[in-house]
Amino acid sequence: MTGVNSEHGSLLVRRLTHRYGSTISKSGDFPLTTEQLSELHNPKSLKAFNKLFQNKEENLYNLLKTDKLNGITIPDGQSYKKQERYAIYSDNRIPERVGKTFLQLVWEALQDKTMILLSGAAVVSFILGLYELLYQPPQYDPEGNPIKQVDWIEGIAIMTAVVVVVFVGALNDYQKELQFARLNKKKEDRDIIVIRNGNELLISIHDLLVGDIINLQTGDVIPADSILISGTCEADESSMTGESNTIKKVDLTNSLKTYEELKQKDPTNQTLDIGYSAKNGDKVPDCILISGSKLLSGLGKAVVTAVGTNSIYGRTMMSLKVEPDPTPLQERLSQLADSISVYGCVAAMILFLVLFFRFLFYTLLPGGRFHDLDPTQKGSKFMNIFITSVTIIVVAVPEGLPLAVTLALAFATTRMTKDGNLVRNLRACETMGSATAVCSDKTGTLTENIMSIVRGIFGDSRFDDGDYERSTQQTSHDIFNTKDKYCSPELKNIVLSNIILNSTAFENKDYSPEYDDDRNNNDSREETTGHEDLMASIERGRIEAYIGSKTETALLNMSRKAMGAQFGDLQKMRSKTQEYFPIEKVVQIVPFESSRKWAGVVVKLQDSDTYRFLVKGAAEIVSSECQYRTLSDNSIIKVDNSITKDIKKEIDSLAVDALRAIALSHRDFLNIKSWPPSDFVEKTDNDDEIVEASPELLFGKTLTSNGKDDSMILDGIVGIQDPLRKGVRDSVLQCQRAGVTVRMVTGDNINTARAIARNCNILTLGNFSEEGRAMEGPQFRKLTKEQRIKILPDLRVLARSSPEDKRILVETLKGMGNVVAATGDGTNDAPALKLADVGFSMGISGTEVAREASDIILMTDDFSAIVDAIKWGRCVSISIKKFIQFQLIVDVTAVILTFVSSVASENETSVLTAVQLLWVNLIMDTLAALALATDKPDPSIMDRKPRGRSTPLITPSTWKMILGQATLQLIVTFTLHFGGQRIFFPDIKTITGFQQQQLDAMTFNTFVWLQFFTLIVSRKLDEGDGIRNWRDRVTKANLDFFQDLFRNYYFLLVMAFIGTCQVLIMFYGGAPFSIAPQTPAMWQTAILCGTLSLPVGIIVRIIPDEVALKIFPRRLFNKLNYYISFEFLRHKTTPSDEESLIPRGEDDTASSSTSAFY
Repeated sequence: MTGVNSEHGSLLVRRLTHRYGSTISKSGDFPLTTEQLSELHNPKSLKAFNKLFQNKEENLYNLLKTDKLNGITIPDGQSYKKQERYAIYSDNRIPERVGKTFLQLVWEALQDKTMILLSGAAVVSFILGLYELLYQPPQYDPEGNPIKQVDWIEGIAIMTAVVVVVFVGALNDYQKELQFARLNKKKEDRDIIVIRNGNELLISIHDLLVGDIINLQTGDVIPADSILISGTCEADESSMTGESNTIKKVDLTNSLKTYEELKQKDPTNQTLDIGYSAKNGDKVPDCILISGSKLLSGLGKAVVTAVGTNSIYGRTMMSLKVEPDPTPLQERLSQLADSISVYGCVAAMILFLVLFFRFLFYTLLPGGRFHDLDPTQKGSKFMNIFITSVTIIVVAVPEGLPLAVTLALAFATTRMTKDGNLVRNLRACETMGSATAVCSDKTGTLTENIMSIVRGIFGDSRFDDGDYERSTQQTSHDIFNTKDKYCSPELKNIVLSNIILNSTAFENKDYSPEYDDDRNNNDSREETTGHEDLMASIERGRIEAYIGSKTETALLNMSRKAMGAQFGDLQKMRSKTQEYFPIEKVVQIVPFESSRKWAGVVVKLQDSDTYRFLVKGAAEIVSSECQYRTLSDNSIIKVDNSITKDIKKEIDSLAVDALRAIALSHRDFLNIKSWPPSDFVEKTDNDDEIVEASPELLFGKTLTSNGKDDSMILDGIVGIQDPLRKGVRDSVLQCQRAGVTVRMVTGDNINTARAIARNCNILTLGNFSEEGRAMEGPQFRKLTKEQRIKILPDLRVLARSSPEDKRILVETLKGMGNVVAATGDGTNDAPALKLADVGFSMGISGTEVAREASDIILMTDDFSAIVDAIKWGRCVSISIKKFIQFQLIVDVTAVILTFVSSVASENETSVLTAVQLLWVNLIMDTLAALALATDKPDPSIMDRKPRGRSTPLITPSTWKMILGQATLQLIVTFTLHFGGQRIFFPDIKTITGFQQQQLDAMTFNTFVWLQFFTLIVSRKLDEGDGIRNWRDRVTKANLDFFQDLFRNYYFLLVMAFIGTCQVLIMFYGGAPFSIAPQTPAMWQTAILCGTLSLPVGIIVRIIPDEVALKIFPRRLFNKLNYYISFEFLRHKTTPSDEESLIPRGEDDTASSSTSAFY
């Protein structure tokens, strides 16, 4: 026989080699490649099995060089790593994720384009400052005091800003890395029983090889992709496929047999495979086990077909190792920093050329001011010109921009951690502020992934344990614990005995009742929940009270929470029935079978000749056999047509809401001396066979006794559902109000998916039935890119979807210009989480793969934390934009003021000295960043629409404020600088050097106070966006710059610090700051001129953006910008294919026309 198998195997190898060509391994012993074996599991396919193994089970063992009974053979004393099997297929190890070190994070931060720019500016500024200090002749103020050369400090200041930004950002990232490493520190290594060399061995799951025969039992997590070859079991594949229903597994032999029968009955069905049904409704049996899924019940043996990085779990894990795309804000900030630097360089070049030509004129022309100077002095004058020009660049360089971003992100992520969000990637925080779409997994994300009894009726008393739209105020706890009101003790006893005894589920020894209290505390999201408590909860993971089928665990949980059953007593209640029920013993068990859709148990009642048959199962099946119904007072009534309609209506109402209807019933056999009754025994030819009552006869056969029909009695109907997480409905509504579209992606069928989407407000009663609101994954997959783009604006539910469908959905939405967040808890969600702009995973119930793929971990498993992420993300984005608005106002004013005053000066010097500019830079960079980047979210922040990916960083309203405030500041400073003598010394023709220094100091003082009040104005940003009516813009929210001023103590401290330091500088700055004592009139002028920023700010904010855009010469600006910023030399980005297919409306045109604003 062995020779025949060997000959047949060799023939099959030759056929495979001919069919697959070079894809086959060169090894004659193992002709199958890992890619061919993976076709069996992704997707699960018996069609692929038949294609690969010629419709024969024995070919599987032949080609994998294994034996169904004895497993693989490894010579004694020899390591499996020396085997050819290992060389081709490897073992079950997946490379561990190595966290980045602190120095690696520092180096990555230094690679940022803005950091490189700032570092270069710091080096140039420092070198020129040292040159000025060491080689330039000393300069003196009007009183004859030497002016200290401190320009080199500017270089040190910029480099300090770089160091602070880099180290703060790296430290934040490093802390998140440590926390994430702690989350994933679970012991993944465990032992499993395998059969090798004909013996059962206990080995590490990491040492599993392809061809190994593994023993599986209830509660096991499948360690590698495999095929069930004996036994039957039920598996939970929700973490891998998103399918919340239990998947029944049948051994390979029966699967292939049934599959062939179905193909013969339905030969034209090309899609017939695992997961599909034939015309008659029979499903294709499933024998494929996916790594990472969990056995809920049953025993079996399986042959391993893929391990390690070749398994479904491993491939998903390895696919996560890709570099993330830059965030929308990163892209726009990088462009802004580039543009500011280009403008600064252009201004510096123009200034240098103007001053240089004037220098040549003074030097070469006979009688010129510099004509008679010696070469050293001429060289010194030239260096002055060069240093003044470089000063323009230093002033323009936005060294505070990365600091503001880092501070805002650090502040927000710290707050988010307190709210239960662990932000692994700081940039993800601000990206959430721009989010326009959320693609959410259903199972474990919107729902709890715990099947529960949520609604039902016992006797004639209804209950509803839901959190919303409840059909009745009574809960299950109420009806079972309110004495003699809703449920009699006798009915409660019958129901409880049915749940406890008619079940194969058992208690989880790792569970503790206090875990439920922890979960409830997490759901309440109180800030008193400590960070360590959250981390401990995540490390422990979700531990359920019972292990078994989801229906049975749901019923057991109800018995524990509503009927008084205590955790830890389940086994005693089953073994010592007399102590808990009026039941003497269990005499027969009828296990659940999918063909009959019910399970039962026969018990003998205590001290009587009565036997009771307890049944639970599919409501439509069980109720159809019930001719009687129990009422709440334990009386029994005959089921007539009216009651039948009521029962059907009850079942239909549960089905409409996507609840699985389960009925509980019983039947009493009176005056029975021994079991089974002769009328219910099936005759067999085997006299030695144990005699039991026929399940079908027990369930369906009616007897007439005492003048009435004896049949099943209906005790109750319950609806089982994976319930929504607390707060999901409100969170979805908040997202919609904030302009963020929530889409649900699930493995459920489309009707169930629609019902759940309606329950959580993703669909409404108005659009529930609309075509195009929901679609199945296979249909979505077949659409062309143009068709997907056409239907996506209306699509809200994607049912029966695969991980690939979710990935395509995210990819298409991103291509359409959306900023996409994806949520998920399972391994199947990982590709979409990684591809999305922001990926959210569940901290407690999420798999390691999902957490690895995500940017933000919801530590409380609370979907509503996503709303907090949007809120803080918008706060970060707004804070950064407020800072940019303030910095550009100062930048524009300082650059133009320095430029004009240097050109107008005979000495080529600016009205603002290097030390004064250093203080101004400190105000507009470090201090302003601290003040504006630490603000908290506005109460109305979630009422605004998201900005999306293509919206410019600087909107028209921001440009309007920049130009308005800069114009004010330039008018004031130019007036004081050029007309100060006529204002303050009108009677003096030629003022002294001291008086000129007074005027220059007053210009500096006014300039600083203008920035002081502009900082207050910058607290408002886009509150008036979209309001076109002048009168409607006059609101407190739009114009009150002091609104909620005291919610940010950092801002108040910074303002107090700036004001105090400026006063001290003006009184005691003296020679270092080139300050001369100010008269009271000068002080009044400086402060009053500074306060002009407030009324000008109000006027600017009242003017609608549309009016400003009409006045503003956009075409001229865009043309100048194109050439001045060397836009024509840059790489021009083209819109994605998806974006180019989106129809443009008037609003889009207007938006694109403002894209010059970055």
